[in-house]
Amino acid sequence: MQKTGYRAFLSTRHVPSIVVSMTLARLPMGVVTLILVLFVSVHYGAAASGMATAAFTAGVACFGPVFGRLVDKGHGPLALRILGVAELVAILGLVGGVMAEIHPAAVVACSFAAGALTPPIAGVTRSLWPVMLDIGLVSTAYNFEVLIVDLIYVMGPLLASLFIAAGIPEWGLIAATIGCTVGSLSLSRLAPVKSHAVRNRKRALSREDSTALPRPRLLTLAIGLLLLVCLGKMCYSGWLEALIPLFYSNQGAALLGSIAISAWSVGAACGVVLFNRFQPGPRTIAIHKQLPLFAAIFLITTILTPLAEGIVSMCVVMFAIGMAGAPCDNLYYQLSGSLAPEERQAEMFSWLNTATSVGVSTGAFFAGWVVEASGFDAAFSLPVLCTLASLIFAFALMVRIGVGKQQCHHKAVGLKPHRPDADHASN
Repeated sequence: MQKTGYRAFLSTRHVPSIVVSMTLARLPMGVVTLILVLFVSVHYGAAASGMATAAFTAGVACFGPVFGRLVDKGHGPLALRILGVAELVAILGLVGGVMAEIHPAAVVACSFAAGALTPPIAGVTRSLWPVMLDIGLVSTAYNFEVLIVDLIYVMGPLLASLFIAAGIPEWGLIAATIGCTVGSLSLSRLAPVKSHAVRNRKRALSREDSTALPRPRLLTLAIGLLLLVCLGKMCYSGWLEALIPLFYSNQGAALLGSIAISAWSVGAACGVVLFNRFQPGPRTIAIHKQLPLFAAIFLITTILTPLAEGIVSMCVVMFAIGMAGAPCDNLYYQLSGSLAPEERQAEMFSWLNTATSVGVSTGAFFAGWVVEASGFDAAFSLPVLCTLASLIFAFALMVRIGVGKQQCHHKAVGLKPHRPDADHASN
């Protein structure tokens, strides 16, 4: 097995423990959105369920960068411990409120609070890999995290469907959040996480003590464009993740919605594995040029969504969409790690999660709104505009990075206007 393979990554010391902990901590990702849509819809209707789901992901979006900054300052383990418990308390409050049928606005507020208290798992792990691993394994680590997320999205809907079929969807929310609490507490106690926090804390203190070291800039134009690329793609994902369960629930077959979402996740997992194996090398196609290429492939695949008729064809289309979108997710992380300064890596990955959450929440909101306003036909046709926007931003990012690299090259070699007399003198 080559050095950059999964086997080499998983055989690295401490990696298996980190993988188990971060997988448990991410369990709500594959369960909360699906169950929240159906759980709230039963008590309040489709529009309210869309708003509650949007509020949850908006909470993640608003507070993710704040907690990412805490990780960069060396407080990652403490954040994991506090938020791991606080999110469970918030979910219990949300479930109790929905069961008691409190005012819809209060449900939205509770949902926002539950999302806001999500532990910064991505900020901790993705900022840790470049420090902990050999350079050849960093891309594999990012790829493996995408694979874990996709597998969670496979198992999560299946697990959720069991609770939904049993008539107790709220217990699915609670069980997934308990897993998050256990995983967060376990991750906070691992040696690499604690040592990385100590290193970050020392660096933050030394920077605070030195007036000659300005805080490195994070949100550059290139990073802003990258976040917009991610936001467009995830807006499509959030739209479909909310629309498909509503569509099949409206037909009295909510279980089929879980199956279709799982087919999407299986395709994504296959896409991750294939991309890790066959990704073009940077010397063949530069990373920033790969992103618009795969964004175009994803756009073409999403055009097939309105053509799906029946659960079989829907699963085939969802599988293809998942496979086509997986390379984009991996490239977001690779570009984030290269564009962000070392001192703000965790915050950068948290901003990426914010773009993801904003996209998902926006898509979920519009899915519920369009269903009630125009019906399912329009709701299945419109989200392709999100993937088109993502492709446009990917091309803009490619141009921006290309210009930046050219400017850096000119500064490095000290290029000056051509002067024939100087050439003559040197000869």
